[in-house]
Amino acid sequence: MLINNWYVAAESADLTPGAPKRVRMLGFDFALYRDSAGKAVCVSDVCVHRGASLAAGRCDGDRIACPFHGWEFESDGQCAKIPALGELKVPRRARIDSYPTEEIYGWIWVFLGDLPEEERPAPPAFLPEFDQTDSWRTTRMVVEAPVNWTKFEENSLDTAHLSFVHKAFGNRLDPRATLVPIERTAYGARVARERTPPKPEVKAGVLGELLAQPRDKTSVALEFSLLGVCHRIQPTFRPGMSQVVFSASTPIDPYNTRQFGLQARNYAIEPEHDAERLDGRKQAIDEDIAVASTIRPRVGPTPFADEFLTRADEMESIFRGLVIQMAEAGWEIDYAKVAAEWDSKVYVIPSPARRADPKNWVHEAVPTTRPRREGFGWAEIAREAGQRARALSVAAE
Repeated sequence: MLINNWYVAAESADLTPGAPKRVRMLGFDFALYRDSAGKAVCVSDVCVHRGASLAAGRCDGDRIACPFHGWEFESDGQCAKIPALGELKVPRRARIDSYPTEEIYGWIWVFLGDLPEEERPAPPAFLPEFDQTDSWRTTRMVVEAPVNWTKFEENSLDTAHLSFVHKAFGNRLDPRATLVPIERTAYGARVARERTPPKPEVKAGVLGELLAQPRDKTSVALEFSLLGVCHRIQPTFRPGMSQVVFSASTPIDPYNTRQFGLQARNYAIEPEHDAERLDGRKQAIDEDIAVASTIRPRVGPTPFADEFLTRADEMESIFRGLVIQMAEAGWEIDYAKVAAEWDSKVYVIPSPARRADPKNWVHEAVPTTRPRREGFGWAEIAREAGQRARALSVAAE
């Protein structure tokens, strides 16, 4: 699991004023709440006083108050009031980590890491159809899968498995993957492929009615970004008829993933078709989980030498390479150490305030599997990705 990335913590609609929400991400607990202006706030859930859960407390204006002794913390993490001390000045060390948040597509994104604002790109905006409500209809879904986040995301980027895992849109009669050039992007990659569609009778409901006649190839555009751990999949069934799935995956811990998904469609956009489309999406996810939950090793990223990968696995390989790159740069949480000391020590994800002012913190920043690489950030990821893309382009000439 990686620090210094954007993760979706919750649906915006699930966070109401005055009601803190406890969320687990990257194996750690966080408290979410809205300040007096309605902005989402995310702080470490463990109070620095006696270790109580802040999410079990209350909100008072811009502050969150601990349920144990009433310590009140501002949205920037600094303690502003210790009731037992009366009017005495609150020490600087009485503070918790607070993390940047953004709300996009009705999701609360949280940046879990210590990069300053100028070094962290905005969360990916992969779904312009979301705002085109006159021609696109969007449905929402949140699922939890007993699957490691890298395994779950690699499954989503794997187009070869469709023929064997998915009944509604797979086609075992023609499982060949279209091997076409893959375009590298700043934080991921994109590709457009064609697939032989299943027989018309496989489709049911409104989609079955609209695709009742035999058709040519289905074109599928796929793009992913390690920034935000998200992907966009857009099949075009026939000219002018398409749907888009945009999903963002948040590691709950090394063994479980929470995936937030949006599906936009430009056909049958009346609300009465939503339930059917959601049922189809749930069926596909359940089919994925049934297979992905059996994969070994359970926790990734798996070293390349430990699996026999082919050209059909290129998108997954690019994703895995980026994850390994970030781990080698010192962004991978040493969860084995955290788990071994969980009952005796509190670690927290470091925040930008901790990077700017590293002294006088009660809780220690989470250990990483490798030392932090100085001067490494998302700009370096983009630059190195560009260098690799240029090298591949030259090699192909």
